[in-house]
Amino acid sequence: MYDVIVVGSGPAGSVAAWQLARAGVQVAVLEKAALPRYKTCGGGIIGRAWQSLPIDVRHVIEQDCATAQLHVRPGGLSFTTHRPTPIVSMTMRDRFDYALLSAALTAGTVLHERCAAEDVSLQCDSVTVTTHKGTMRAKFLIAADGALCRVARNMGMTDGRVLIPALEYEVTVPQERLERFSGVARFDFGILPHGYGWAFPKRQHLSIGVLSMVKREGELKRAMTQYLDLLGCRDVSQMEPHGFVIPIRPRTGPFIKNRVLLVGDAAGFADPVTGEGISFALQTGQLAAQSLVGGNLEEASVQQAYSRSLAESILPELRAGRRLARLLYDFPRLRAWAFSWQGQRLCEVVTDVMAGKRRYRDLAFTPQTLLKLLAAH
Repeated sequence: MYDVIVVGSGPAGSVAAWQLARAGVQVAVLEKAALPRYKTCGGGIIGRAWQSLPIDVRHVIEQDCATAQLHVRPGGLSFTTHRPTPIVSMTMRDRFDYALLSAALTAGTVLHERCAAEDVSLQCDSVTVTTHKGTMRAKFLIAADGALCRVARNMGMTDGRVLIPALEYEVTVPQERLERFSGVARFDFGILPHGYGWAFPKRQHLSIGVLSMVKREGELKRAMTQYLDLLGCRDVSQMEPHGFVIPIRPRTGPFIKNRVLLVGDAAGFADPVTGEGISFALQTGQLAAQSLVGGNLEEASVQQAYSRSLAESILPELRAGRRLARLLYDFPRLRAWAFSWQGQRLCEVVTDVMAGKRRYRDLAFTPQTLLKLLAAH
């Protein structure tokens, strides 16, 4: 019997467990894999995520990028932004996630690894989780089990998310070629009609990926082949391909049902413009923990606190981000015009959002107001 069970040991689950344990809450984390485990992800920690990170994990950063490049095709447009602090810090998710979980364990969290939540049932004052290792009970459960979120499906929680496909290769290249990418987070629009590609330099390899904002998985492999050619990386001998999905639209809600709280990808909290999910995972994991502690583990109080905190912070930001995403992905002619006319200013704005210095909701990204925004920046 625990106060809180967290299903999933990614950033949302681990930060929630850390905060709960530090507050004296009896918390357990259930993780279906053996740890540390590989996680398909670009592995870019943006400034907005660092602002939401209460735990020092700088030791798992492999490279800092204070420069970002955006290439827009067709048209051959290129834009570069610089910041005095890293725009993106590169890591591997197995090390990053395990560093967060280790902090939670040090704070007093109990870990059950290789332990999948097979069934979840509600009682009037508790939640029962069935695993192959036995049955566990808690006053509340945090579902941090990712985009596929078995817990929410098991609970019959309304979905409504939009899951988009992504493909990433871990690419080992010769050292002199790797150095060409050093210190720069690269993004390419136009690699495929409704998406983009990225190339992130790590310590000894590149993480190269493509995603599509529409559900056309068949485009990804063709786009990846073209992108590898463009980057001069198709001839390398060592590549590890990984596919995954990203939720770019949140659930229709609610995000808490009885005694089950959804966080991170399980709730659909990823950036609708970039697909980045780590920063919102960290934020919602902490909001869930704060709601549980502040609500004194009382069902009605916790429901009210968590729903209110999401409505005031995360949900308005995602709605505003979707307006910009529509401009970038649904209106290619408007996008081409915007970048050809004021591409550098638009890149500076988005870089500020990624750095955590501005918010989407403070910007008016609509076709009618884009001119005013760019002229005023």
